[in-house]
Amino acid sequence: MMTLQTEDYSSLKRKLILRDSLTFLSLLLVTIVLFLMTFFLFRSFTSHREELAQRWSARGQAAINAGRPDQAIVALRTALSYAPGQRSCELLLALALGDAGHTEESFNYFLGLWETQPGDGFINLSLARLAAKKNDIQAAINYYRASIFGTWQGDGVLRRREVRLELSQYFIAHHDLSPARTELLIIGGNAPEDVPLSLTLAQLLEQAQAPHDALTYYRKVLTQEPKNQIALDSAARLEYDSGHFDEAHRLMEQVIHQQETSPSTREPITPSDKEMLEDSARILELAPLKKLPNNERVARILQVRALAKKRFAVCSAQLSVANGLSSPLKDLAAKWTSKDATASRAALLNDPAQQDATMQLVFDTESQTSKICGPPTGDDALLLQLAKFPKAMEP
Repeated sequence: MMTLQTEDYSSLKRKLILRDSLTFLSLLLVTIVLFLMTFFLFRSFTSHREELAQRWSARGQAAINAGRPDQAIVALRTALSYAPGQRSCELLLALALGDAGHTEESFNYFLGLWETQPGDGFINLSLARLAAKKNDIQAAINYYRASIFGTWQGDGVLRRREVRLELSQYFIAHHDLSPARTELLIIGGNAPEDVPLSLTLAQLLEQAQAPHDALTYYRKVLTQEPKNQIALDSAARLEYDSGHFDEAHRLMEQVIHQQETSPSTREPITPSDKEMLEDSARILELAPLKKLPNNERVARILQVRALAKKRFAVCSAQLSVANGLSSPLKDLAAKWTSKDATASRAALLNDPAQQDATMQLVFDTESQTSKICGPPTGDDALLLQLAKFPKAMEP
């Protein structure tokens, strides 16, 4: 009887264990199925959110490219609602805000991005441009410099060069010419032999009032492209303004020859080009160059002395007799009674020092009368130009 009860108890126990095991397995299977369903639903939802974020981000990028920053802002904010903290979207939104004229908001947005990546070249460049819009000059310069020395994706050398160019233009715009020249020369020192870049550097150096450096880069362009019209014309003008009248005349002759003979680039000869060609030629005819034979040099000295004497006489006549001659002209009048104004041809031929003294009188006359009686014209104007560069007569 006891054995039967024991067997019944064991059988009942096995049945309960089996039932509980089946129940547990059923619950486990249901849990697994629910977990898998939840997982796949979550993955699907996440994937859908990512897809929506990418779609709205692409719309924002397209709107920026199309010049519609207001539409881009809406699209990018929607993208960030699906993918919060996505850096590419945040960068695009900061750009769009700036393009839309929300300068302060854009600046603050970029500043937040800068705090996590202070060495990022693009972020620093964006902050520099926004600081410039806010007229915060020192902040703009600091961010430009940080951008130059920051990290860049892709061709960092090219990006840094472009930022230096932009910084130099910023300096020029604010009439801070010395650092502008420095930045441009750094670019030139590290840049390859590239005609468009050399031409850009030359033009910016001119704006930075560094004509000698500008001329160096125009010459580089002409070494590679001897017929480059822009470089020829600009170099001729700088040579003339530097007192290199022979080189200016040679270059301007080449400019005009190309304008007349090249069908592909034929352009009308400008009055300024023609005037410079004529003026440089006439200066070379008038200038008593030291390399000339002595007879010819003295003949030219006598010719320009006569021109200067006439200029002095006309200027003197313009002054009021009641007021008398001004002090500079009184001194000049005394010089016109000296040996420098009266030395004969024979005396000049035998005395190189007297030749130089006579030319100094000519230069003094043209310079002083221009201040008192106004700018001269004709040959007197050319003598005044020569007076600015007396070394132009040197061999």
